[in-house]
Amino acid sequence: MKRLKLWALDKGWSEYEYENISDLLNEFQKRFITIGNGVSIGNGASIGYGALIGDRALIGNGASIGNGASIGNGASIGNGASIGNGASIGNGALIGDRALIGDGALIIKSIYITGSRHTINWYGTGVIHIGCIKETIDWWKENYEEIGINNDYTSAQIEEYHNYILICGQLQNEIK
Repeated sequence: MKRLKLWALDKGWSEYEYENISDLLNEFQKRFITIGNGVSIGNGASIGYGALIGDRALIGNGASIGNGASIGNGASIGNGASIGNGASIGNGALIGDRALIGDGALIIKSIYITGSRHTINWYGTGVIHIGCIKETIDWWKENYEEIGINNDYTSAQIEEYHNYILICGQLQNEIK
């Protein structure tokens, strides 16, 4: 049995147990939540009032989708990630585990890279997450070498992550 939290205007978050998505269709209709075909929703996920989740989207365990948020077709939301109220995540976007996308954010491009030491996340917001450090692209360009040395990266790994930072910078420039 899976558990899901749904937002209701009159009583806030309520938890429901279900076997499959079709068991929840009536609850979705009450909350103006639209779920596309082939969607997978993880255990303990929360879906806000008026949310729109596209075909084949994957919502991880414990993920939170805010009121009025829109998740595109084929998007993947990681375990424990939080998508803010009114945020829009584009088709095919990959949002990493425990990522936080703020209220009203518009994510049209994103990348998630599994590097040799840590994961790299970029969501088109001018910020890169490498491991547990979240900073602007410009900050990373200035500090990547020092951070790598302080975290015992080899020179090859420092260069690897520098290249990831440059890729994120190029992608960011394309959406300005």
